[in-house]
Amino acid sequence: MARAFIDTSVILRLLVKDDEGKANACLKLLREAKRQGIALHLLPVAVLETVWVLEKVYKYDRKSIREITEAILNTPELKTEMEEVFRNAISLYESRNVKFADAVMGYWGIERGLTTAYTYDEKDFKRMEGLEVRKP
Repeated sequence: MARAFIDTSVILRLLVKDDEGKANACLKLLREAKRQGIALHLLPVAVLETVWVLEKVYKYDRKSIREITEAILNTPELKTEMEEVFRNAISLYESRNVKFADAVMGYWGIERGLTTAYTYDEKDFKRMEGLEVRKP
């Protein structure tokens, strides 16, 4: 099976539809990849960047960003690495007002058995169960 990855710009064109031609081309890409058996991967940095752009550039609220991120993670045409980490992180991002990148780091560490975090940014990390937070 052929494989490829898609960039954040493809996800954003599909979501915000600010350029109809590009949005249609991106949708066609998903359909054609599925038809041809091409596995499209969404790499972790693209998920992080998508959330950041939706929040900072497009000014989406956290609830909308969570819903959009869950829809992306549920898209069968996309293979997302660290899917469970992102599901946990986006939930915490909305429900406890934690920065998304911090939530991803925390859950990614916990998933790998790293249950102590050294940080000066204690507030967000202390909101994660299973993580001990210490200053250096």
